[in-house]
Amino acid sequence: PMPVLKPSEAMVEQAATRGHRIGLLSTFPPTLVSMPREFPSSLEVVPKLAEGAMAALDRGDRAEHDRLVVEASRSLRDCDLIALAQYSMAPAAAAVAEASRLPVLTTPDSAVLKLKQLLAVKG
Repeated sequence: PMPVLKPSEAMVEQAATRGHRIGLLSTFPPTLVSMPREFPSSLEVVPKLAEGAMAALDRGDRAEHDRLVVEASRSLRDCDLIALAQYSMAPAAAAVAEASRLPVLTTPDSAVLKLKQLLAVKG
């Protein structure tokens, strides 16, 4: 009876309604191989790796992680929006939006929004 979502399901759905050229920013290289297939084929997904960001987070250096994510986002300015692939990137969303001047979607924010909508329909 309780709705359950895949980790990126809601963000992919939201991206599909808000743009055509989606910048997909990740800190984990395999994500850039697997996740683009989750988007509708009608969308253009532009993958970008924030190199070194995951290693920084593994060292406990959140500031360096976020700096590298923001830096990588600047190359996606020709997209309609940026989708942050990992939950761990969500704290950098506002800085990414400021640096890229684009709307930014995060997996947790999109999931919460969709779950609220699903639960409101049920209630």
